[in-house]
Amino acid sequence: MSNENTFLIYQLKGGGDTRDYRFESFSQLQSKGLSVDKDNYNHIYTAPLADSDTPDSIYVRLNLVHPADFAGHSLSVSDIIVMHRGGETTAHYVEPVGFVQLPEFSEGAYKYFSTQRPIDMGTIPKTENTPVKISNFDNREWVENATFRAWGYVTYDTPLTQEQVNNYELRAASDNPDQVRLSPYQLEAQAQTVGQWEQSKRIPEPKRVTWFHNDYGVYVKKEHATTAHLSKQFGKAVEDKANATVKRAYKKYPELLKEGAEQVQVVGVWEEQNNIPDNQRYTCHKPSIQGFALRVPVISPEKLIQRYQQAKHELSTEKPTPPKSIAVQIAEGAAQAAKDNAARPTPPTHTDIDR
Repeated sequence: MSNENTFLIYQLKGGGDTRDYRFESFSQLQSKGLSVDKDNYNHIYTAPLADSDTPDSIYVRLNLVHPADFAGHSLSVSDIIVMHRGGETTAHYVEPVGFVQLPEFSEGAYKYFSTQRPIDMGTIPKTENTPVKISNFDNREWVENATFRAWGYVTYDTPLTQEQVNNYELRAASDNPDQVRLSPYQLEAQAQTVGQWEQSKRIPEPKRVTWFHNDYGVYVKKEHATTAHLSKQFGKAVEDKANATVKRAYKKYPELLKEGAEQVQVVGVWEEQNNIPDNQRYTCHKPSIQGFALRVPVISPEKLIQRYQQAKHELSTEKPTPPKSIAVQIAEGAAQAAKDNAARPTPPTHTDIDR
């Protein structure tokens, strides 16, 4: 995902320390003498950023339909959307209406944890751009959703080289722009979906990428499994669930089994012609079948039928051509007369007759 344009969602940490910040507008924070601090936020979610995506479209998407691996609450005031596009990073604070850009949230965007010792002189690399921020913890703490422990962290405006990271025994944060990965919360949500799917499908134990942690009552990724493998299994689980939803819908609504293909194609054409926003479409174009298919997660049969009836009515209704105004008719008549005159042969002159 590091080479793609991406967007990230940040939401405030729980607890009393962020009570005064939660669901407050930017102006309300300023009136209290407070400011937006990245340390108060958790990186909740990461996804590819489409060329057409805006903070508004992302806000709508994550309020209408939560992705299966979205572990946060519906986007609300005080949440932050960070967009990485074309090598540039912008941060957008969610307001009651609209957004406020936060240039300072993107400063020092490259964060590195010190895993072996507290940060002191000589324990971090020196670069042309001095560290933007150095933060030491009171003790060695669990970080990145308890995936490893660190003594503190340092941030830079530009990324460190891998050699610098290795030499100083640092570890890059998962949401650094040069290597954006799924958030730990997102991976945890994927593990629950995959674990339940593997259990229901009776996947043999050696082939599973998760195991059930009895002490905590949750599914956990196996150590030998990579996050890429977990995400691949997650995709299969979500698709399998969507297919099961379709089968149940066809069983409940037999007419869909006969007319479903037609309905999807009609709805797809109608959505294309009417430029329906991507986050509000029920279908997507599939080049492999040269047609349209239902989106995942699948919408309810009732909604599909309702949109199909609307689409079929509008596509089959011939829209009457509005009458032309008098001014348009006069202009068209003058243009045609000029065209006719230009096409007529030029009459001979007196000089030509004399000759």
